[in-house]
Amino acid sequence: MVIVRDSIINAGTYDSIPSGFYQGMLPCKNCDGIQRTILFTDNGHYKMEELNWGKGTPARPVEGTWERVKGHFILYENDKPIAEYRLSKDSLINTESYGTRIPDSLSHQYSLFRKNTAPENAAWKKRRSEGVEIFGTGGDPYWSVEIDKDKYILFKSPTLSRPVIVPIEKPQPTKDSLVYSISTDGGNLLKVSVAPGFCTDGLSDHIYEYRMTVAYKGQTYKGCAVLLDKEVIGGK
Repeated sequence: MVIVRDSIINAGTYDSIPSGFYQGMLPCKNCDGIQRTILFTDNGHYKMEELNWGKGTPARPVEGTWERVKGHFILYENDKPIAEYRLSKDSLINTESYGTRIPDSLSHQYSLFRKNTAPENAAWKKRRSEGVEIFGTGGDPYWSVEIDKDKYILFKSPTLSRPVIVPIEKPQPTKDSLVYSISTDGGNLLKVSVAPGFCTDGLSDHIYEYRMTVAYKGQTYKGCAVLLDKEVIGGK
């Protein structure tokens, strides 16, 4: 998984409220930097992940609500304010974090930049119209998975002599993921897991809301997933 540090600016297109993904690298006393990624949704909720670079620890997920107050945007976790931002073109400037005000002189160190959101891709919207509910992709080497919940799972990779396609079976939900385990005609098990978690595929500038893991013939492929129909995983 590759993390993109730089800003992706949509020149001339600015929002009056935060929408989609924002990401930036914040100062850290005990690590190389704190990568903060926030996804703002239309229903007043957000999802946030903080990853401490150089620590080797997993990203810390946070979910909550947000509201606009006097031109600023306040994020809440369990109804307690944890951060405050102001919107400046394609950037979010962090003005308060966990009760500590951030002076204007340091604002450039606490900026999050607007990123492209994977489901906005026109090609995937077309695949949704054709019946595909979940699309997964990864690199090194490139691979892809298409899941039509009523018909099939299609797995492609240059490491395979031919694409693998199996009839769909009911997935097994776990605490935080959806798992498909299906045997091919040749008796090999194809296992596809989809779980929440921000992700970049190293092939594009998109940020994904879900991760995908594929296990087949002793090989494990890790990448990102797009839920073209979010009702596939609990409507989330």
